[in-house]
Amino acid sequence: MQAPPRFVPPRAGTAPVESPGAIRFVTTDDFPPFGFVDGAGTLTGFDVELARALCRRLAVPCTIQVRPFPLLVDALVTNTADAALGGVRDTPRLRRFAAHTASYLRLPARFVTRRADVVDARPETLAGRAVAVARETRTADFLVDFFPETKRIEVEDDAAALAAVKEGRADAAFVGALGASFWLAGPASADCCAFAGGAWTEPAYFGAGPSIAVRADDGRLRAALDDALRGLDADGTLADLTLRFFPVGLY
Repeated sequence: MQAPPRFVPPRAGTAPVESPGAIRFVTTDDFPPFGFVDGAGTLTGFDVELARALCRRLAVPCTIQVRPFPLLVDALVTNTADAALGGVRDTPRLRRFAAHTASYLRLPARFVTRRADVVDARPETLAGRAVAVARETRTADFLVDFFPETKRIEVEDDAAALAAVKEGRADAAFVGALGASFWLAGPASADCCAFAGGAWTEPAYFGAGPSIAVRADDGRLRAALDDALRGLDADGTLADLTLRFFPVGLY
């Protein structure tokens, strides 16, 4: 299992970043591994532990409250929360209400093969091989653009692509690493398969990754969170959280 690459960009300028007095986070508890309640009844998950790490890094008091996903932005707008974790997307419509920090994680695509057939998945090693991929997706677009010599088998979704590999109908699947990591670690795979090669993270195809949403006019908090994320990236905390919450690893 590889540690994730570093993604938080360097800080522009040298002006000091003003620390907030306190932060009220909101997140969800129904989206493991990002936010969920464990067997002991404790709220945890990647996003939850990231919020706690940010508060320690900034040395400020924080609260973490649970909201249904559709109400995360509402909590910012009504000033009942300062920052939202949980997959709030940075879209033109929402930019009237929310601004976003740097991304703290990438959700890459990866190749999966049967264990006996694991290769360093590159265009030359997969040339002429049958690769299952979900049709009409950016994953399929990436395969067309960068692995043009593969024999594509277009299927309904990632689950069907993984099943095609398990059943021997394809040499490899090209799928989202998040779902694949849980499939590989779970009973459905029957330990048939493994990731092959590294992670593909190009934002134009696979997105910039999750970030933290704050109110659109709260530039001070956004800058403080960016600076704290940069520190957590540099000291290995983000890598540790990734290895902790993803069973096979994303990278």
